[in-house]
Amino acid sequence: MWSAEELRAIADASRELGLAVHIDGARLLNASAATGVAASAFAAMADSGWIDFTKGPGAPIGAVLAGTAPFIAEARRYEHMFAGAMRQAGIAAAGCLHALDHHVDRLAEDHALARRLAEGLARIPGIVVRTPRPETNMVFFEIGDAGLSNAEFLDEMLRAGVRMGQVRGQIRAVTHLDVSAEDIELALRAAEGIVKSGRRGTGSNVGGSTPMGY
Repeated sequence: MWSAEELRAIADASRELGLAVHIDGARLLNASAATGVAASAFAAMADSGWIDFTKGPGAPIGAVLAGTAPFIAEARRYEHMFAGAMRQAGIAAAGCLHALDHHVDRLAEDHALARRLAEGLARIPGIVVRTPRPETNMVFFEIGDAGLSNAEFLDEMLRAGVRMGQVRGQIRAVTHLDVSAEDIELALRAAEGIVKSGRRGTGSNVGGSTPMGY
């Protein structure tokens, strides 16, 4: 994760070259929670910004684009050209407003759960954790000398009721509003059992589902 100082240097260099700066804020609020830097301070470095309310804030739908009035007017025109407009959007806005009011301060809990997951995975022989101290809510790891591949491990985790994903050869687990402390312990128990077995078909379905893959 880039620091505020690094982002400011990038923004300054971009403007010297005549380039506009855009912040993809899918995880802007997570970055703010992790660094203590206000989201508005990050956004002030850019000419435009985007926030996805379905990520850390946990809204069921919704995102917003921010920028100057001329920029938004042009974006709105293209939104209509490409059939992106949405009617009766108030229900989506209500979910986003609820997320801003109730789910921003709790993002630190997601980060703490990610650290717990990383620490627990690091204690399991055969798992190589690439983010031993996650900066926010994402944990990256691989299956090393355990007699099974990342893909096989993920299949067995799914059998055990835990869903994770794979990105560029590494397993990515993401903590969020729908992941509890109990879910983390379930995931760690499942991972330990699967890696110890070192073979397919030994995962036990514990019921339910713990999604950590977005």
